[in-house]
Amino acid sequence: MKINNQHKNYVNAVNQTKSGQSTKQTKAEGTAKSQSHVEVNISKEAQALHDADKTAFSEKVQSIKAAIQNGEYEVDASKISSELVRTIQSQKG
Repeated sequence: MKINNQHKNYVNAVNQTKSGQSTKQTKAEGTAKSQSHVEVNISKEAQALHDADKTAFSEKVQSIKAAIQNGEYEVDASKISSELVRTIQSQKG
């Protein structure tokens, strides 16, 4: 089959459209990436609650560490297994 000039023009037009779309897409992706930075501000009250929660968590961790070091920490295997079963059942649905 012979390709005449009309078909060549069509092929060139399609190729130009494709390259134009990829350029536009790349520019749009670049713009989206540059605008993906989000700034979040929380109130002083929320920050205080967060800090108090961190302090309580830190104290709990320290008491567990001390109990482990002293050999006083006991693991309740039945409680762990019950929670594991409950979690698996809730994930199933």
